[in-house]
Amino acid sequence: MKKTKIIFLAIISVLFLISCTAKENFGPYGSTHIHADFQAYTLGKPLDFNLSRYQVMEDLTHVERNDGEVIHIHATGITLGYFFKSLGFELTDECFALDTGNKYCNLGKATLKVYLKNRGSDWEQIYYPSDYVIQDLDKMLVTYGPEDNNQIKEQQATVTDKSRFE
Repeated sequence: MKKTKIIFLAIISVLFLISCTAKENFGPYGSTHIHADFQAYTLGKPLDFNLSRYQVMEDLTHVERNDGEVIHIHATGITLGYFFKSLGFELTDECFALDTGNKYCNLGKATLKVYLKNRGSDWEQIYYPSDYVIQDLDKMLVTYGPEDNNQIKEQQATVTDKSRFE
């Protein structure tokens, strides 16, 4: 019986270690320190990440100091999908689910679109946003709705440059 318990505990320990190391293929805490600006809209309305419920939800990635416009990252390999997951959201290629339970999925003219502006580049749409590994000084826009190109440009203009000063 003791041998069975030991084997069982060994299996549980190995499974726990595998689940921890396979978390998302991130580096350890402190393996980087980067900042990126972001904004998210649903049906033309900006989401407010300045709320206290979004402040420093975890160590690897978060918003802080009631500044919900800058993503802080402390481990290499953090994806945009993981950042939103850490806040209780879900970002996929076709849906954006909020922490409130509201889910916005591609439907007719209302679609999920994610735009990225790297240092020294123009805005470009990314089609697999949850897999995008956030880079230092990125600017990102997540938007769901029927917006046309002019409305998208107006939303892009609301993404700050605060990360340059962090």
